[in-house]
Amino acid sequence: MNLEPSAEQKLLQETLSRIFREQSTGVRIRQCEQLGAKAGFDPELWKTLAELEVPMLRVPGDLGGDASLMHAVLVAEETGRHLASVPLVEAIVVNRLLAKLGAPCKSLLEQSASGAKVVTLALHDVAVNRKQLVPAGAMADAVVCLANGVVTVWSDMSRTAQQIHGAVPALSLDALQPGQRMTIDAVSAAALFAEAVEEWKLLMAVQVAAAARRALELAGEYSGQREAFGRKIGEFQGLAHPLADALTDVEGAQLLAWRAVDAMARGEKDAGAKVSMAYWWAGKAARPAALLAMRVFGGYGMTMEYDAQLYFRRINAWSLLAGPTDFGLDEVAARLWAGEKVALPDAGEVVIDYGWGAEADAVAARMHAICKSRHDQKMRDFMRDSLDGFDRELNSLIAKEGLLYADAPKEFGGLGLSGTVAAAVRDAYGDYYWNLLGPNVTDMVAKTVQFFGKEEAKKELLPLLYSARAYCTLGYSEPSGGSDIFAAKTTAVRDTSDNNAGDDADWLINGQKMFTSTAHLADYALMLVRTGPDKYRGVTMFIVPLKQPGFQLTEIKTIGDERTNVTFYSDVRVPDKYRIGEVNGGVKVMAMALTIEQASGDLHVMSMKLLLRQALEWAQDGSCGPAPMERSDVRRALAETAVRLEVQDALNRRCVWGAEAKTLRKHHGPMAKLFGSESWMSTAARLMEVAAPESLVVKREAEGAIEWLLRRAIPSTVYAGSSEIQRSLIAESGLGTPRSR
Repeated sequence: MNLEPSAEQKLLQETLSRIFREQSTGVRIRQCEQLGAKAGFDPELWKTLAELEVPMLRVPGDLGGDASLMHAVLVAEETGRHLASVPLVEAIVVNRLLAKLGAPCKSLLEQSASGAKVVTLALHDVAVNRKQLVPAGAMADAVVCLANGVVTVWSDMSRTAQQIHGAVPALSLDALQPGQRMTIDAVSAAALFAEAVEEWKLLMAVQVAAAARRALELAGEYSGQREAFGRKIGEFQGLAHPLADALTDVEGAQLLAWRAVDAMARGEKDAGAKVSMAYWWAGKAARPAALLAMRVFGGYGMTMEYDAQLYFRRINAWSLLAGPTDFGLDEVAARLWAGEKVALPDAGEVVIDYGWGAEADAVAARMHAICKSRHDQKMRDFMRDSLDGFDRELNSLIAKEGLLYADAPKEFGGLGLSGTVAAAVRDAYGDYYWNLLGPNVTDMVAKTVQFFGKEEAKKELLPLLYSARAYCTLGYSEPSGGSDIFAAKTTAVRDTSDNNAGDDADWLINGQKMFTSTAHLADYALMLVRTGPDKYRGVTMFIVPLKQPGFQLTEIKTIGDERTNVTFYSDVRVPDKYRIGEVNGGVKVMAMALTIEQASGDLHVMSMKLLLRQALEWAQDGSCGPAPMERSDVRRALAETAVRLEVQDALNRRCVWGAEAKTLRKHHGPMAKLFGSESWMSTAARLMEVAAPESLVVKREAEGAIEWLLRRAIPSTVYAGSSEIQRSLIAESGLGTPRSR
């Protein structure tokens, strides 16, 4: 797995960033908007880019190009980030197309390469959509079109200047207008044209997402400067939290586009669907993000002197050039489930790699084999009805294979494999919806002990945990605190009796914890307790042995048919060797523990996979009449579920890769947790709506499973920190807003 561009690609991106910072300022963009018929086109910037041969990036190597699709993606990101007033995406795509079309287009390609002429393409078949808005059509010297499978180059068009939202130089052209036409009689010309359109969609998705990312950054900066009612406006959750949602969606759009590039490079069968997903999701995420960013500036954001409105208008125009957004979902559905095929361009050596890797795939295959051999109806029922999928015998079997905790260190009995391998194993059993909650929680606790525990505790506990002989639970929340875990009232005090004096004395814990899931299975709890008066500098973390007098629990059942617990502690004794971190240093340990927990979006990925499978089973069933899949609302609900699943998977993999590459940022885990839980809930609710009233019937399969998964999704928005907490963390870390908690 690799989610970092190459040094060469980074250099290209940095070079363009410098050029755009100098030549695509807000003042320059406004000036270009006043250029009449060619409003939105910067001829000087275009000249600079042509001299550097940037528009020729993707032409074959003998013509000076041969860059990968990922190079073009990074160019599009910088173009969008700086709102560059040039048709760079169109030029990169069309120049590659002209080169592929061969001799008939040689002269036009040479003129395009020099910057002497601008060439663009019509996105839709002109025989079907006779009149359409052509990107960059206002200044184009030629337009490449497709009509009934025949590729034509149209030049010397008569045209009337139009004012376009965002001042993009698009133009509505009519196929019946007079002009010079050259038919291209080249092998596979229609397929090459189709490839060009798909590449345009992907690059435009990236351009739109990058523009929205920059708009949100500007809004975040402003939120830390502007004051209202005696506070920085970014301190208000009513502003910070929507910014966090928008940033999560937009970063997800970038990752999804990169994932589509990877799928194209791999030749995956659903790569075409991923391109459609990327274009649709980028627009869906970017338009509201740009509107929100503009409104953060208040009245100033609406003025033409501020850049906020530039981003809003330009993003709207770019993302809607191809037509109504819902058509994008129809395209996703057609490509995923109706067998629609599409020609895709050669991506080249893209460097970006979302795969787990050969070693991880091999280990995951072993887990798949175990799951496949045992995944009958009895197991499916067990994994649902046992609430937590806890089976000591099964866990022991998986542990003996080294698969329960694949990245456990060798010194503690594990295989010492990478975190990526462990993630691939979780992904494997997630395909079967084996919800191994007990082991997963134990894994989080074991990693925390590994980082912060005393050597004596590590040697004693880690071999027990990694061999599946003992399990853990999490003791964070309390009845009065909820997600404010540092408001803990459960106390730990030294036992000052004669036999327990000094710094190594045992601790006595008293208090109550809420929502202690898996406590009924666990031998130990990772617990946050109060050891001093200060809210943040007066808490300490312990591994608390639960099999002793003074510990009690009461079962709580949730709306999702899951079990959690209230746990009670009365003089529960904890040896000092089980203290994790320094006394009153619990915040540092808890930050690590929460990072591990929040950065694992496996539950959301596996749940949305199951949701989509069950919804498809219902939608494709025509035994009692027309199959629900024939309805457009059903197809679109399913398609959005598929898109959100891909975004969530990409966010999750970024966390896995970031942990391995040491590039994980503070907001990456909260993003995966927020997007996963909220998307699971929203897509389940939407599917339950379109499947109504049959979805109201409580049962195990198809539409009945939709109902159950909706109920299961709701608690996921609270566990591991509520969505509101995640939003605060994302806004503060991702956008630099003031603290909003």
